[in-house]
Amino acid sequence: MKKGTKKLIFAVALLVIAIAHTTPARAYALNIIPMQLEMYSTSATPVYASPDVFSPIVTYLDRFLNVRVTGITENGFFQVDLNGAFYIPGAYLVPKVEKEKSAYQKAHEHLDEFTEVYRKQLEMMEGYCKNFALKDVTGDGVPELIDEAGKEIYSYYDDGEFGRLVILYYSENPVTFYYSKNNNRLLGKYRWNDKDYWEVYTRDTTLVPWGQFKCTSTDASPYKGSASTIERDRKNDQETRNDLYNILHEMLGLGKEHSEEEENK
Repeated sequence: MKKGTKKLIFAVALLVIAIAHTTPARAYALNIIPMQLEMYSTSATPVYASPDVFSPIVTYLDRFLNVRVTGITENGFFQVDLNGAFYIPGAYLVPKVEKEKSAYQKAHEHLDEFTEVYRKQLEMMEGYCKNFALKDVTGDGVPELIDEAGKEIYSYYDDGEFGRLVILYYSENPVTFYYSKNNNRLLGKYRWNDKDYWEVYTRDTTLVPWGQFKCTSTDASPYKGSASTIERDRKNDQETRNDLYNILHEMLGLGKEHSEEEENK
């Protein structure tokens, strides 16, 4: 036998011996503490065949599904009963469903920040907007800031990380705004070619998460009967801006009953 062939056979033999004596990869311990709990899935909850993130994923659960937990493993997986024993990492199950907070609740809880956002905007508008309105035209219990010329409507938006002011409506032409409380409709009237035109606006959230107003109809006759003009009755001066916290606090308090009714529907 050639020397090179002997060396190759010897190397293969050593490799076989090494493989045979190698400690296999440690499987996760299956020590399970029994328990009986009702928990809820979070977004895209993965369900594993065994308590190991490298094991096959059987399926993904939608958010807020009720899951019956039968135990917990020592490495932090919940054992669940889904027509058989499967495993979900602990971070993907929660003990209760937290209902998303309404715009009213967010504004009320962060009233200091809410006030400061509106105050800064009014300071920026002082040179061209001597009067403004605060009116809840979206029906969420939070008043929107409407400028004097009828060109812009601002609203407080809180995405859970920080609050900011966004423009819900912008127009190059002045519009007289009306609000139909009976129908929760925002109406606008403008003059063109010596004629008055009415428009009906609705809130649309298809393009941006905080929404915007778009014209849905030029036939406002069903709503004009209960509509009243949105008066710009607040002066944009230092005194008003200093008192803005109290103004918003009172308005949010008055809007609470309506907001809670909407949430309970």
